Amino acid sequence: MEILIYLVLPCAGSAFLLGAMFYGAYRIAGQPSLTRSLLAFMAIYIVVCVAFSTLGSTWVNLAFMLLFPFAAGRIFETPKIHYLYYFILSAAVFLTDTLTTLLLQFLLLYGILSFNSQELAYMLFVVFTRMTEFMVILLVTMAAGHKAGQHITVRQVVLSILLPLYSVFHMYCLVYLMQIYMSEFMVILFGVNLFGLIGLNIYFCVLVDVMSENYRLENERNLYQAQARMQHQYYEREEEKYEASRKLIHDIRNHILAMEGLYGEENAVQAYEYARDIHDMLNQFQQKYYTSEKLLNIILNDKVQAMKLLSVREDIRVGELSLDFMRETDVTALFANLLDNAVAAAAKEGEGYVRFRAAKVRQFISVTVENNCSQEPAKEGGLFRSCRAGHEGLGLKIVQQTAARYGGDVQFEWKEGVFTVKVMLAAP
Repeated sequence: MEILIYLVLPCAGSAFLLGAMFYGAYRIAGQPSLTRSLLAFMAIYIVVCVAFSTLGSTWVNLAFMLLFPFAAGRIFETPKIHYLYYFILSAAVFLTDTLTTLLLQFLLLYGILSFNSQELAYMLFVVFTRMTEFMVILLVTMAAGHKAGQHITVRQVVLSILLPLYSVFHMYCLVYLMQIYMSEFMVILFGVNLFGLIGLNIYFCVLVDVMSENYRLENERNLYQAQARMQHQYYEREEEKYEASRKLIHDIRNHILAMEGLYGEENAVQAYEYARDIHDMLNQFQQKYYTSEKLLNIILNDKVQAMKLLSVREDIRVGELSLDFMRETDVTALFANLLDNAVAAAAKEGEGYVRFRAAKVRQFISVTVENNCSQEPAKEGGLFRSCRAGHEGLGLKIVQQTAARYGGDVQFEWKEGVFTVKVMLAAP
């Protein structure tokens, strides 16, 4: 029985802990595909760590904790920024292990917890420590995912905390009842219950992942719908321009004859004004050049047309930049939502205006959008909410998630009647 308690249980707990840490790193990395060789490397690392943990040396365990970020980075082949998350994860686990040990010693020392055998106290110590560390891993993983733009709800956080807490309480009840009668068979039943609870925790983790993935897919669908809607509107405008150009071409002979008549009457001033009017009509059928980025140029021209219809002044300047590293759907999601929100807010003002700036600054793409807004926009969860009807605040959330996908950041500010959005994207 001592082998089960002092060898099998701690080894199983260490394997569970390392597996949970790799699971957390896997979620932080965005759930990449894993090959058999990488899974084998992960298994070897866990076995080696568990083997050295039997030595009972704190320094050895700390050394393997410090090696974990490099092992996780090698397995998941993630960007350098993820190494920071892995170090935070390792530090959080190590600190949790230290704090839970001190807490249990405090509870036992002052009689808040009491057991009639050292074996039962050790069993509870292992279970409580590992479940607490598992809960911390889930919280760190969710915090990293939220930083990366993933949708994390309060319900997901509560489920992640509630189930490990219940597991600890359930194990405590079993250990407490084992004080009445303790045998090898009872220890085996305890182990079966423990593995069952571990499986239940893993199942809930999978459910949380499914919920996050469903939300991500829903956002992807919304992005595609937004892009399709914008392209449809663009093609409709192009069709209107085409029809208008056909009418103009049909009437061009009459315009030429009218101009010849004016020149024949030596009325050069009226002829010049007539020619200028024709040039203005022709200019309506071509797009203005803002940038060499074709899709962004289409979006800007489309939004400028909307501003003209709403009597909103536009001030657009785009420096030299390249958006080749972004997907077209993300370009549409980012810039279309930024400008749509700005135009909608500016249109409500007496003399609305929208100022747009975009340029490459060192290794970043800097985008700034300003619009006048006399009243401070509503906030939800500490963030400004889009005021466009029927969008339920989705626009600014999509902007945040799109920027986070490219290692960027978004800042919103309302000050003295001006709403400003600043976006920074990491340009490879």
